[in-house]
Amino acid sequence: MGALTSQKEGKRALRLTPEIDLIGGFDDEEIDLKQYWHLLRKYLWTILGISLLVALLVALFVSSLRPVYRSTATMLVEGQGNKGLSLEEIYRADAYQNEYFQTQVEILKSRDLAHKVIARLKLGEKPEFLGYPEEKKKPLLPWREWLAWMPALISLKSTDEAKNSLVPDPEEKIIADFKKRLTAVPRRNTELVDISFESNDPRLAKDIVNVLGEVFIESNIETRVSVTRKGSEWLGERLQALREKLSASEKQLQDYLEKEHLVDLEGVMTLTSKEVDSNSQRLAEARSKRAAEENLYSKIRSLGDNIYKNVEAVPEIYQDASVQSLKEKEAEIQGKISDLGQRYGPDHPSMVSARSELESVNALLRRQISTIVSGIKNRYDVAKADEQAALNSLETNKSQVQVIGRKQGMVRELQQQVDSNKKLYETFFDRFKETSEGADLKAPNIRFIDRGNLSVEPVKPKKTMIVGLSFGGTAFICILLALLLERVDSTLKTPEDVETRIGAGVAVLGVIPLFKQSKRKVDNLEVGRIMLAQPKSGFSEAVRTVRTSMVLSALDNQHNAWLITSSIPGEGKTTLAMNIGFAMAQMETGGVILLEGDLRRATLAKRLDLPSRAMGLSHFLAHEAELDACIHTIHDSKLKIMPAGLIPPNPSELLSSHRFTLLLDALQARFSIILIDSPPVHNVSDAYLLAQYVQSVIYIVHADKTPVDIVKRGIKGLQHFGDKMPSIILNKIDFDKTHRYGGYYNNYYYQHYYAKNPYGDDDTPVESGKQA
Repeated sequence: MGALTSQKEGKRALRLTPEIDLIGGFDDEEIDLKQYWHLLRKYLWTILGISLLVALLVALFVSSLRPVYRSTATMLVEGQGNKGLSLEEIYRADAYQNEYFQTQVEILKSRDLAHKVIARLKLGEKPEFLGYPEEKKKPLLPWREWLAWMPALISLKSTDEAKNSLVPDPEEKIIADFKKRLTAVPRRNTELVDISFESNDPRLAKDIVNVLGEVFIESNIETRVSVTRKGSEWLGERLQALREKLSASEKQLQDYLEKEHLVDLEGVMTLTSKEVDSNSQRLAEARSKRAAEENLYSKIRSLGDNIYKNVEAVPEIYQDASVQSLKEKEAEIQGKISDLGQRYGPDHPSMVSARSELESVNALLRRQISTIVSGIKNRYDVAKADEQAALNSLETNKSQVQVIGRKQGMVRELQQQVDSNKKLYETFFDRFKETSEGADLKAPNIRFIDRGNLSVEPVKPKKTMIVGLSFGGTAFICILLALLLERVDSTLKTPEDVETRIGAGVAVLGVIPLFKQSKRKVDNLEVGRIMLAQPKSGFSEAVRTVRTSMVLSALDNQHNAWLITSSIPGEGKTTLAMNIGFAMAQMETGGVILLEGDLRRATLAKRLDLPSRAMGLSHFLAHEAELDACIHTIHDSKLKIMPAGLIPPNPSELLSSHRFTLLLDALQARFSIILIDSPPVHNVSDAYLLAQYVQSVIYIVHADKTPVDIVKRGIKGLQHFGDKMPSIILNKIDFDKTHRYGGYYNNYYYQHYYAKNPYGDDDTPVESGKQA
């Protein structure tokens, strides 16, 4: 125990282990960029394959679509304001110019013009508008026919047939199709309109826009001529009626003035208004006084008989001099009664006299309060009467004002009728003159600027753009899915993953490639003896790198005990422990021993071809054998082995016994390196027990398989029980895949430093990759 105890101060030496730079010293930003680049390369062919497949399907679909051609004509729609002869129209032109222009654009898209164009060109006889084009391009793949067997498509077809049966008029369908293909777009800050029509036939598209423009011009001219003619007729009739209406309104006003004898209504109205103001002020004062008296009286009524006891609640009563005097007298007598009651008792003559005096005072107080309350009620009644009188006077004044106002209003109404009829007559008269004199002088305000031309190139579908967008969109979605898959991946793949996911304080001793035997592999090759069987393989070079890291991390310790463990079985812990032992034995002169600490699943003796009943750790701890009998020599290596021996019923008790401590002291006295192969930390607690006896812990992690959470829990347990910060070895890294995807080990090489492979050129071991 002495040697072990002397090294207690160095039990944290592993935490100071310098980490090996396996990525070439990139800074953080470069690492992040490289990670994304490697991720893209990793899924590159999958992304390209899916994107190309989707693009191919989209290309097949768009190839079945018929090309659509567009013809566009440009028309000038001038406002009416700048062509009229009326000055009023010129001044108002800017106000309604925009509204007029927008109205004409909407007329261009109206059903009436569409109906006229359809009739003139006989579009109802065109196959394109009947729904069965004769020259429809046959698709490369009859994908609609392939899907015809699907019930959903059959149901959709029957639904469409039901909808078609609900359309009684084929002409309505043609008009709707016509308007759907037609667009009329005004040019900004101009009076120009671009009329476009889309069709599978470029000649038909050109004919439709040109005929539509002609029909629009003709319709505008017909409308203006018709409106002008009808307007003149209507204005003449309207003028006669307005002239008669004006005469009648003037006569009605004069008759009313004579009937009511009205001369000066303004003076009478002014005097009456002053009286209304005076009575209104008087009413307001009376209401204020009545409200105050009413509030006081209501307060007294709400108290009821309690007012005699709570007279202080009404200041108007309590502040009366008589009331205050009686209240003081009452208080004085009550005090006297209190003193007499304490001195003589309730039946004493003095007490009887005092109570009689108190009743007299109370009676006087009640009478005084009643008198005051009666006075308050009288004041309240007087205030109500004053308010009513003021209100009656005001109502009388209002009645007078209303009578005068009605007469004044009637006069004003009759005068307004006269003025309105006169103004309307004059307006219609001016318009009639302008319409009659200037109707023939107005020129058409709509004309062609550019007629529709014959389109050579179709406007849709944009097949190249659609296919390109489908390819790019699919690739973008696939990249997002690849990023998502990497985010949800909870395994460790690189030393950088250890630093970012486990913590910067955890050192990485090295990375071990996934061992793959050669095509003509050695018969019955034990992977735990690769260091001996294939010393020039990439696997062996990786083990030697780990050995170097272990030696450098323990330069200050003459004797070092290393515990090798993992999270779960199957991570290559025992295999790696054997190869590290062989590598250490090749370099160490002080001796290396591999101690099998897994007393529950002993495999070391069988894998190293030791006798099935070879003495081992359990025999020594159970006092069944001496130390030398439990240590075995490997015939082709300097490595010493202490297998587990027979599996005991109480492994934990043996490992925590004092004899195990004595064993470690004895081994440290004889060997410079002690390697302990322990059980996985998540199976049993033996690894935590063994961690208390060693200076350093090596934690084996199966790369790209063992979840991070399991590794974290194992490391946390080792820190809690053994106060050890383990160093990690990433095991079974597939460098072939890493190299193919542009992995993280481009600057760290496991190379062959030997001239010739001892197994021959045709038997070169297939390593996981030349890069690590």
